[in-house]
Amino acid sequence: MKGLDISDRVRPLDMYPYDDYKVILKPLAHLHYAYRIENGGITIELSDYLKDAPDKVINDTCKAIIKWSSGRKYVAPDSLMDYISSDDFIVRSRPLYLDRSRSFRRDQQGAHKNLLDSIERLLESGLVLESDIQNSYITWAEHMAKYRFGQCNQMFRVISVNPDLDSDSVPDTVVDYVVYHEILHLRQGVMRGHRPHNAKFRGWEHSYPDYERIENYLRNFYVGRRRSRQKVGLLHQEARIGIEHYPAVVGVVQVGNDEGHLSRI
Repeated sequence: MKGLDISDRVRPLDMYPYDDYKVILKPLAHLHYAYRIENGGITIELSDYLKDAPDKVINDTCKAIIKWSSGRKYVAPDSLMDYISSDDFIVRSRPLYLDRSRSFRRDQQGAHKNLLDSIERLLESGLVLESDIQNSYITWAEHMAKYRFGQCNQMFRVISVNPDLDSDSVPDTVVDYVVYHEILHLRQGVMRGHRPHNAKFRGWEHSYPDYERIENYLRNFYVGRRRSRQKVGLLHQEARIGIEHYPAVVGVVQVGNDEGHLSRI
């Protein structure tokens, strides 16, 4: 996959101890970091979501990857975390992420359930605040693994829900709970590390009414049940939450630490 060479944006001292280096932006669905060492030189691959990032963000990220290449743990620099957490980055990058992903229906209206109804009920109950869902996007998934009921990309603030829950036989409170779980990941925001389901998160999760009963329902969801193959009809409404609006568009990894999901086995 061809990339854009931005080596001229990088300070040579930030690439020490490598004299020969190249920095490439690659067009991938998720934020991506990688490096390759050949003949004493290093090639760093970054996501092209960073093409408009300030040079400081690019240089700080390259320095972190250089440390990673020497055997140290990769730690995302503060400048990068601040940049990818900004509303400007999210608003500009999310449409591209949605276009590149093949797993979204880009519709909150299902055959039987509307995800915005779940949002409204959660807001009315006080379990979710307006601030939790600002600058966010929700949609039914095109498909999702068995026993994975929801997914949240915290970086681009996109929630998707398993289409098998789009059924009159599924109680609204179950769909609401799955949406609630994913909104909690939005509340967390982009995190360093790989533990989105920490103690604080579990405390929020357990505050949902009838938590244990719904968890048991999801654990047994596919027992004796055939997976539905039905497709949502031709209705393509906009999936919108909060302040941003993206019309339905025809379109359409190395996953970083920006994913949270609800799976039950």
